[in-house]
Amino acid sequence: MGFTPSIAILFLLIIASSIATGSAQDGDVVVHEGKCPSRNPHIHCRRVCRPQDLVPLCNGDGDCASTHKCCRPTCSCRVQCVPAITESD
Repeated sequence: MGFTPSIAILFLLIIASSIATGSAQDGDVVVHEGKCPSRNPHIHCRRVCRPQDLVPLCNGDGDCASTHKCCRPTCSCRVQCVPAITESD
C-alpha cells in the first residue's frame, strides 16, 4: 500500500490549517467598538491614487486610538485611523 498523492495533499492541508490556527492565536487581533464610516455609493471620486498613496497608515484597529477604526475613508487612497461610528452617532 503506497502513499497516494491525495493522502499527501490531505496531510499538507491539515498541517497548514494547524499552523494558521496557531498563528491566529499568537497574535491577538484588536477590534475597537463601532464601525467604519459607510462609503456613500452616490459620491464619485475623481482621484487617481499613485502607488505611494496606497501604502496603509494602519494595519488594524490595534494601530489606532481606542475611539478610532482602521478604515479607508471615502475618496481616500489610504487605509487610515478614522473616528469610529457608534450606535449613538
